[in-house]
Amino acid sequence: MGTLEAADWTINRPAAYDLLAAGKWRELADLVQRKGINNDLAWYYLGRAAEGLGDTNLARTYYQRSLDRTKSEKYSATCQGKVMSMCDGFDFPDVAQARLASLQAAAPADPTTPPITDSAEGGSGSKLLRTGTGFTVDPAGFVVTNYHVVQSCGAVSYMLMNSSSVDADVVASDPANDLALLKLKKAAKTTAVFQDPEKLRAGDDIIVFGYPLLGQLASSGNLTRGSVTALSGLRDDARYFQMSAPIQLGNSGGPVLNAGGRVTGIVTYKLNAARELKATGDISQNVNFALKSSVLRAFLDSNSVKYTRAEAAGTTQAPADVGAEAAKFTGIVGCFKS
Repeated sequence: MGTLEAADWTINRPAAYDLLAAGKWRELADLVQRKGINNDLAWYYLGRAAEGLGDTNLARTYYQRSLDRTKSEKYSATCQGKVMSMCDGFDFPDVAQARLASLQAAAPADPTTPPITDSAEGGSGSKLLRTGTGFTVDPAGFVVTNYHVVQSCGAVSYMLMNSSSVDADVVASDPANDLALLKLKKAAKTTAVFQDPEKLRAGDDIIVFGYPLLGQLASSGNLTRGSVTALSGLRDDARYFQMSAPIQLGNSGGPVLNAGGRVTGIVTYKLNAARELKATGDISQNVNFALKSSVLRAFLDSNSVKYTRAEAAGTTQAPADVGAEAAKFTGIVGCFKS
């Protein structure tokens, strides 16, 4: 990127962040197009704007151009924002690739995509923009997920395995911690159980259950195993812990469970392997992060959610049994165009 172009983008980038966070898609597109900046971050923002305005085909084109710019001298070394969710928890080029993959996975022509577009919040005419994972935390019908999963959605749905999709309202959010609280139109039969107090140690076994790459991977859910590898996130951020359990696009908002099936965290983001390869010459593998349950519980407490907690760590179970139980309270969160 040229020096003057870089300086111009640095000056206008905070305004772009604010417009993105507010979901002001037309203003965001106008700002980027007016400046005529031709780097991957600018094309990514245009993609987000097009996606927000409902033009999926144009969004795909812009995300692809962002990827093309990344391969040239017009690349951004990092994706920085006021909160991590500004870039879906990724850096470049993974963020553009992730959005592009999400649009492709949600294409109406894909016969393997579960029929969550037929839910009551918009009928068969609703357009699915993206999906993530969420899990029920209160019998009254409260579901927790990541903020970036439901950010700027016109309508939201939630669907458990072997169940029908139901309407969900976003009733609270915490962008700084990338959390959102949904309220279903009906009560929940099964809810997650939180470990109380939080007992987390490096080396502990953990299990992640969710619905990544919807339409490409198994619609019955995906279980991965790993361990806690560090008790803090990037740059020693104490809100998170690092884990080795693999995650993919769509795992966002899913539960991280201990060997007893208790919630110890919520899937949030992963390290940018492509950027690390450029910087160090080495490919980072399975460097993923989850928000600690203590932060999540503080969010639930602040919104008077009556979740279940257990002082005992729970009897150690086979991972398959933990996953089978998790499937009862973990579902697909759908984000639709209004």
